[in-house]
Amino acid sequence: MAKVLAQVTVKLPRLMEAGEYRKLRYVGGKPSLQQLKKWIEEGEVIGEVKGGMYFVDVQAAVMGSNDPLLAKMMEVS
Repeated sequence: MAKVLAQVTVKLPRLMEAGEYRKLRYVGGKPSLQQLKKWIEEGEVIGEVKGGMYFVDVQAAVMGSNDPLLAKMMEVS
């Protein structure tokens, strides 16, 4: 049986501007900013559009799911 030796707590902003997320998330062959915006609009990448600006939901991206129960169970705080 595995034992937890250390626990890491990370504070992440919920939303990150799409351009900044693109720089941090993708290394080498980055998708264009327009492609990332399209993915947000289509729901392929979880995010929001506020005042014409595109944001990625970083916590959902890190956890890989937008299921609220799963998010609560794996809460990153």
